[in-house]
Amino acid sequence: MSAISVKGLSAGYGGAAVISDISFELAEQQLLAILGPSGSGKSTLLKTIAGFLTPINGSITLDGVTVSGATTFIPPEKRNIGLVPQEGSLFPHLDVSANIRFGIKRDSQSRQRVEELLEIIGMKEFAHARPQELSGGQQQRVALARALAPKPKLILLDEPFTALDTSLRAQMRDDIRSILTLTSTTAIMVTHDQEEALATADQLAIMQGGKLIAFGTPLSLYNAPKSIAVAQLLGEINVIPAVVEADHSVRTDFGVSTTQDSGDLNPGESGVLIVRPEAIIIDEHSTPNATIVDSLFHGHDSLISVRMDSGLVVKLREPTQITRTPGDRCAVSVTRLGTFLRS
Repeated sequence: MSAISVKGLSAGYGGAAVISDISFELAEQQLLAILGPSGSGKSTLLKTIAGFLTPINGSITLDGVTVSGATTFIPPEKRNIGLVPQEGSLFPHLDVSANIRFGIKRDSQSRQRVEELLEIIGMKEFAHARPQELSGGQQQRVALARALAPKPKLILLDEPFTALDTSLRAQMRDDIRSILTLTSTTAIMVTHDQEEALATADQLAIMQGGKLIAFGTPLSLYNAPKSIAVAQLLGEINVIPAVVEADHSVRTDFGVSTTQDSGDLNPGESGVLIVRPEAIIIDEHSTPNATIVDSLFHGHDSLISVRMDSGLVVKLREPTQITRTPGDRCAVSVTRLGTFLRS
């Protein structure tokens, strides 16, 4: 049984739909990242799952129980869903322990539960600290612990890393992932950051214009996108004109390439080959077929733009210790399978 099942969900404000016909299922103890640009409907979907918005159409089922449907609407406080907002929203007048215990004060086991969560989030020594004495990352861990205290069926995280410094984001991604795993918690996280989504999620939902345009594992969606829009939302791509040569191969400016497609390609059919920058290399031992246009330093690597002799401009990634000078000649080739998409 799925931890959460969403079927044909539409919702919005004032009767106007912001999200339309959203359907997906998420297994227990998995983390789903909802990725999309601003205005794509990510937060509206999260609010509807939480119960803050009544759906126009469709249903939401949690752990086998329908919480929103044609004749059913369970209010948010009765859905047993935990929510971690963007900036934690801790109570400044309460210490860390009291913040975590806030939602379970009447539970006879509340103090033991707080001790357990302080251990899990690695903050036992901060039990009596006030939120203003903590770093941004520590505040988010406390906010997550507070949401986990009632042992919810589902945790919703609304862009939890937005308020953090860049240097803290990667660490917090690891921390939250670890905490959710240790507590065997199912979670849905909204983000507009592709790196966060790819690094954190078990499943990935991509939204655009209020629609769910792709759903699957980060690896499958990154390596074999079903559209240019999906490919672009997951990182830099090269869109290379291509013509089908045979069932599994296409001809491009790089020659004949095998594609990831399972078949159904007709010889002579036109389209494009989607190739990631890391799938293109500069071969120092082959005959030059391109010219360096630009090199952008990114710390861990550099993004190199080259113009093929045909006029096509493509981008590739290289280690930063390699220096490329605009105007230099080079030989480029594709080293991995691309994805063919029809025009």
